[in-house]
Amino acid sequence: MIVWNKSAFEGLVKPRQAIALLGRAIEAMPHNAEPYLRLGNVYLDMFDFTAAGRAFEAALSCDPMRADIRVRLARTLTVQRRFREALATTSEAGEEPALEAERQYIRGIALLGLGNVSEADGAFRATLAIQPGHRRALMRYCQTLRRDGRLATLLEWCESLAAKGVDHAQLLLEWGRALALTGDMKRASALLFDPDRVTVTQLDQPRSFNAALAEDLLTNPIRISEFPAGEEANRGSSRVHHLLAGAHPEFSRTMMAVIRSAVDTAVAGLQPNGTFDPWTRAAPASAHLHAWGLIQRGGDHEAWHTHRGGWLSGVYYVRIPKGLSAQRGCIEYGPPPSIVDRAGNAIVSRRYPPEEGMLILAPSHYHHRTIPSGFDEDRISFAFDVIPDDKPAIT
Repeated sequence: MIVWNKSAFEGLVKPRQAIALLGRAIEAMPHNAEPYLRLGNVYLDMFDFTAAGRAFEAALSCDPMRADIRVRLARTLTVQRRFREALATTSEAGEEPALEAERQYIRGIALLGLGNVSEADGAFRATLAIQPGHRRALMRYCQTLRRDGRLATLLEWCESLAAKGVDHAQLLLEWGRALALTGDMKRASALLFDPDRVTVTQLDQPRSFNAALAEDLLTNPIRISEFPAGEEANRGSSRVHHLLAGAHPEFSRTMMAVIRSAVDTAVAGLQPNGTFDPWTRAAPASAHLHAWGLIQRGGDHEAWHTHRGGWLSGVYYVRIPKGLSAQRGCIEYGPPPSIVDRAGNAIVSRRYPPEEGMLILAPSHYHHRTIPSGFDEDRISFAFDVIPDDKPAIT
């Protein structure tokens, strides 16, 4: 059984209140970097990278020696495609290893944006030299190895990290890709998509509860529908990240408790699937839920993606239009699109038509997408990741 810790958003002040409070703090302490830094973090939670960048610039003007502020500012600059400014912001090395690793990673992204591929690869390797399990740097470096056809090196790299105890979702995904590309389809299938690892259950939640939760998500004042290009899989969908900002946060709290219980039941019955099952061995002893509401209609959908920060991910269907099927409004799990042609029939995707009250659980590193419903009615779901707390929190 997992020891559950409080979710990060449960102790947060509502964004509008936080912005107002921090505004007053800035008026009282205009030369203190901390309120500006916290304000930037609030805007980051709202995916407003422009406003976050302005706040971090103000924080840096108050304390130009703060490496953590430089890194956060540079992150917003890369999202805004201001790559030269990001490079200038990260020109000075940091002393703290985690910050230096992140600085190198962001430099890699900026260099890549400017077309300096070889220098970018060097920055990603520098990140991994400091933090071998850095998820995003690992993703970028593995892309390089695949691009250059260095498949044996790719597989060796993944297996050496696994031997060192790295077992997060990004490594499991990259390892599965490496196995597929080097012809080991049996082990690749065990990592990339095993339908036996997808569990579908019907939760015994009253329809009145689902209806109340749906209305609370629909009326939540903080719905995010615009995301920077390349940052998220959303294609027209709206998200509710600030679940407790609605009029009735008790519905989201209840849903979180129900999900924790369902995950405990699933984990209790988890058994290794053969001799090669890194995902099962990576099960956390302690974790927290990261959850959000998802609202879609018409052509809205989620493109193929994974959840690199989680171990187990899932979705609960709160409200769905009538008539959903394997062709309309379903969720699909399967191998990464880049592997499909190579996999042949060894790894076949599978679609799951949703029903109200249905809960689907799957490993976080499994690729999945949603198919547009085409209906002018809301398809509302409650999505979540089980985030390990007993392992290094490497971005």
